[in-house]
Amino acid sequence: MEVLVAIALLSLLSVSILTALHMGTQAWERTNESLMLDRRIAAANAILHAEIEGIFPAWAVFRNPSTRAPYTFLLFQGEPAAMRFVTAYSLDSGPRGGARLVEMQVAPAEKGMRILVNERIYDGPNSASAVVTGLVPDAASNGYRPSFAPIVAQPSSFIIADELAACSFSYLSDSEPDRPPRWMPVWNDAYRLPAAISIQLTPLPDPQDGSAAPKGGRAGALTRLRPVTVTAPVRSTMLP
Repeated sequence: MEVLVAIALLSLLSVSILTALHMGTQAWERTNESLMLDRRIAAANAILHAEIEGIFPAWAVFRNPSTRAPYTFLLFQGEPAAMRFVTAYSLDSGPRGGARLVEMQVAPAEKGMRILVNERIYDGPNSASAVVTGLVPDAASNGYRPSFAPIVAQPSSFIIADELAACSFSYLSDSEPDRPPRWMPVWNDAYRLPAAISIQLTPLPDPQDGSAAPKGGRAGALTRLRPVTVTAPVRSTMLP
């Protein structure tokens, strides 16, 4: 009888120890996951800020296919779900990677939306021939503005954020004598960059606890964050 009682007590003690170890392991995994997600969020924010703050005015030349007359403009595309710009920051080499032509777009994903980034070396004003399809009338300036080709996802595309419920870009205009700065969903000024760029991200809700919990794509993806806005200034906004 005493042996049976001892075995029963030992069994209860073993179950208690295993339960405590299991709970401790789960707590450690949750803490480690939170730390990793925080690092990814910080890395993604740093990338977005560095790329936007590294934007600089870059000439681009497009020749009319019929007349071959050159049209010179600022190589910048600003739309609610797509951006093209020239920046001094490279995803591969950081601030020492040289001038890069960056394409950033909001694209459909398996779950929700994602932000994709393409990057290529900026080879001067002739870079426009690869991204501009023509010229369209611009009522605001009584002239023309470039019409950009759609941004295409590539195997080398970098996923900045994944599983988003919504995402949009907006652009801040400079103050004018008769009008204060304002945020605009489209940037059509062919000779001036916006003063700042804002990226609004809303992740998909977590089905388990109701919080926002998208899962990251490649390194640097935004994950497990509440709706967030990344706003970064553009250092130089006009051509000389």
